[in-house]
Amino acid sequence: MATLMAEIDSVHLKNLVLRTIDVYNKYRSPETTAKLVAVEKDGFTLDFEGSFCATCGVRDYFEDFIYELETITKTFKLELGETKPTDPQSFRVHYRIKDGFSVQVDDDSLFREFLLERGLSFQEFLASNACTKDTIMFHFRTWLYERNQAPEN
Repeated sequence: MATLMAEIDSVHLKNLVLRTIDVYNKYRSPETTAKLVAVEKDGFTLDFEGSFCATCGVRDYFEDFIYELETITKTFKLELGETKPTDPQSFRVHYRIKDGFSVQVDDDSLFREFLLERGLSFQEFLASNACTKDTIMFHFRTWLYERNQAPEN
């Protein structure tokens, strides 16, 4: 645990969060954009601003950030901490670092498996619009999370 906290406490965490913000904003702007407010020993704080998609729950946007970061690094897991509105179209969200977890194997093949189970090809995914891709990725990450939480037989 000391090694994990030493790595998390370093500039490495800030760099991972900033890389994740770049990816996150690329696919979710202009509906929402994330901005780093602070990095703390046990996590970090982001501001989210935007109109947010009317059909999505606002919390989904905050949870999507966790999935994006966990796609970039398998060093640790995050959980949502305090979430508070700062004005009608912005929120301040604190993320806490949880204990480490095992590395997932071959996400690309799992993503293709997920698509096939739903009757989609990878080419169809690539040809879809940004909103559809975002929705598919959200469902994939939910599928992957549920798959990882299932008890082993």
